[in-house]
Amino acid sequence: MPKSRARALAGIAGFAAALVAAIYTLNESTLRFHFWKVVAGKAHGGKCVDINDVRIYYETYGAGMPVLVLHGGLGSIEGMGQQIKALANSHFVVAPDSRGHGRSTDSNAPFSYSLMSSDMLKLLDHLQIDQVDVVGWSDGGIVGLDLAIHHPKRIRRLVAISANYDVNGLLESPTSEGEIPHPPLRYRIFAQDRAHWPALYRKVVRMWQTQPHYTLNDLENIKVPTLIMAGELDNIKREHINQLSKAIPNSEEVLIAGATHWLPVEKPDIVNSHILSFLDGESS
Repeated sequence: MPKSRARALAGIAGFAAALVAAIYTLNESTLRFHFWKVVAGKAHGGKCVDINDVRIYYETYGAGMPVLVLHGGLGSIEGMGQQIKALANSHFVVAPDSRGHGRSTDSNAPFSYSLMSSDMLKLLDHLQIDQVDVVGWSDGGIVGLDLAIHHPKRIRRLVAISANYDVNGLLESPTSEGEIPHPPLRYRIFAQDRAHWPALYRKVVRMWQTQPHYTLNDLENIKVPTLIMAGELDNIKREHINQLSKAIPNSEEVLIAGATHWLPVEKPDIVNSHILSFLDGESS
């Protein structure tokens, strides 16, 4: 078979697989993201690497200054699809599924932001990336804070979206009591073990109930340029966001009008504009 025909057939097969996966999620944003991965020519595919006690799945896209994109709790790479698409035009994007999330496997260890931070450092080591920008949403933003506090030489710039630095920053305390919600379709499609959902849910909620607990002194030790972003109607207390921004010496705060905790999905164009301007050193 001619190589050109083989490549064409492989492309068609890849598009079909991505289309089927996206349709099953019943999510228009995810559908557009999977379609973009096939046709834009910026997605390099997904790989797995054994890190600590789990297997981390990650995807890479684009070229340029590396940026690590971290999704929120109980989510997956797809939740940051709009940000990945925007960043891939001028950056080398690394987007992992956190341990136990998406296509990554889990272990018996309890979740902690320090453990997930360690996972990400070892992923960067695996990819031979010495320094990286970080764009994290919710739990991903907290992991970004942990990296900037404890491993400042590895981080160039940090964007923390809807991230709390202490459990008291939440408007409502999460609870694991009552029925465990049905797993989202994306989890059922991508997870290595679909039956693991109840355990994953309990571990994540337990982490939310007990972590993080960074002090103002910890935040003052963050020296990298930092963008703190939140929604006007976020489930992170407004005063908590203000304290986070004020405590980090070289930081700025952006509040997105009309947005909730889901601002990367609700207001992607506005969020992406702020991210790109900040990472390119032209933040306003």
